Amino acid sequence: MLIPIVASLSLAAVAGCLGPRRSDYVTSQPVTIENDSTRADALWEGIQDALHDRGLKLDRVDRRGGVITSLPVTSQQFFEWWRHDVDTREDFWEATLNPIRRWVEVNVSGDGDRWNDVAVVVHKQRYSAPDRQFNSTGALYQYFGTSLPTTTGESKLDSERDRWVEIGRDPAMEAFLLARILDAAGASGGSTERGEQP
Repeated sequence: MLIPIVASLSLAAVAGCLGPRRSDYVTSQPVTIENDSTRADALWEGIQDALHDRGLKLDRVDRRGGVITSLPVTSQQFFEWWRHDVDTREDFWEATLNPIRRWVEVNVSGDGDRWNDVAVVVHKQRYSAPDRQFNSTGALYQYFGTSLPTTTGESKLDSERDRWVEIGRDPAMEAFLLARILDAAGASGGSTERGEQP
């Protein structure tokens, strides 16, 4: 029973690697939109709608600075079919097998009177905690608690040692969100290549 599961996971990982290269995604789009116009309003609302549609909560909304950011959210796992915050099979399985979270930053830049560019950055972070000593079957019941000693000798874990580590960007999701933003704003000017949805 274990062999078919391992084989299917391996095939899924290989299939995820056959998608577009990370450098092939379009993650920013030139635009020409006057700051005080209905098109600018539509773009600004389109950014917020695209993030809300992905289940992201907004953190910073600064129209004057041209920045919208979201709060970090744990990424979609295999049983969460209703969500879509990963865009390739590789990212899908990575988020399923590791605690991964993402947060989004959208920048709209310009020269003062008009916006010239929309850029999306999706930050990825992996959860890191000290390893616990797992030296008996009884330790299984305490594995996710704080009472097991660490492998480095501390007698007890505390949450202050746990942290989220930056592991780079997610260009596939950046391209997906950019396309959704431009569609919502009616400003689709170019195509964004995207990977297959898991």
